[in-house]
Amino acid sequence: MKKAYLLLIGIAALGACDKNSEPAPAPSRTELLTTPKWKISTGTVSLGTNSFPINVVLPTCYNDDTFKFNTDKTVVDDAGATKCNATDPQTQTGSWSFANSEQTQMQLTVPNTPLNGTFDIKELTSNSLRLTGTLSGATVDVTFAP
Repeated sequence: MKKAYLLLIGIAALGACDKNSEPAPAPSRTELLTTPKWKISTGTVSLGTNSFPINVVLPTCYNDDTFKFNTDKTVVDDAGATKCNATDPQTQTGSWSFANSEQTQMQLTVPNTPLNGTFDIKELTSNSLRLTGTLSGATVDVTFAP
């Protein structure tokens, strides 16, 4: 009797294992974009045949800015410890949206920053956001990291 009882417990335990459980779905592009705060990590600005690292073109006050994309299509730019002007607000709110149904382009408007326009999304993962676009005649290729 004791063996039969142990056998039933073993079968019940094996039955509790769900071998057919489906893996969690991959996060959506909106989830990937809105989960972390992003910070410019690398990039280039090209004008004609000349190309410059983005940290040479952008004022150093942008080096510690973070950008938080929210699900309500707002983006918050936090100036960090180093503001471009002491009277600038600590945070500014702009807007973002996917510019096409394939979500391969982004329309971005962040007040008082050069990040205004339509950008191609070259990469969007949990660790990297890479955008390219043309701003004031220059080609910008910028990568953000969490």
